[in-house]
Amino acid sequence: MTFKQFILSRLQLFCVLVTLILAASALMGIFLVPDQEIRPYHLFSPIIIAALCVLPTCVTFFKKEPTPLQYMLRLAAELTLVEAIVLLLVTPPASQDPFLFRVILGAAVVVIYILVTLLMWLQRYWQSKKMTEQLLRLQRSCE
Repeated sequence: MTFKQFILSRLQLFCVLVTLILAASALMGIFLVPDQEIRPYHLFSPIIIAALCVLPTCVTFFKKEPTPLQYMLRLAAELTLVEAIVLLLVTPPASQDPFLFRVILGAAVVVIYILVTLLMWLQRYWQSKKMTEQLLRLQRSCE
């Protein structure tokens, strides 16, 4: 992966994260604190959280394809860093039990992380499948 491709994939990751964080915060708000008002700064928090959650993924840039063990260790390190970032940034509402809120928030982060990982994998899979089909067509046309 070139550096340009890596930056573009991080930008795509950021956009997906903003969308999923916004959806998760809306659902958590509906169920955990339905009577709380939305302030304008609440609308910027998904953008800030997504930007900070993309940072740990930038540290693990590989020029060559990683081994499966390296890839799994990278994912585990990223998830740990993302969990730490989110749990340190987001404070529980005053009306909510802090432990329960943190457990729900941690579970939401894991679900979002898995969804993002699957979406990015599917996108790479479809790209590689399309490229393989194009190469096969080119090979057949040269015969």
